[in-house]
Amino acid sequence: MTATWTSLISGARWAARVLIVALALVPVVIVTLASVPALLVLPFSRRRATQASDIVRQLVGWTRSLLLGSRER
Repeated sequence: MTATWTSLISGARWAARVLIVALALVPVVIVTLASVPALLVLPFSRRRATQASDIVRQLVGWTRSLLLGSRER
């Protein structure tokens, strides 16, 4: 009986973690899609290429923190 409850609780924690990551991923996807036009135009200007790399670096940072923050402790 205890093993059943333990597996149910473990499954609930897993499902909650997946739900939290899915909900947190929505704003990251929206910002990424909104950044696509800038990322298509900025690299062609020498002065703005650093801004494009900053945008990509920020998106990678947000995604990395989202995925690493969701790991089981």
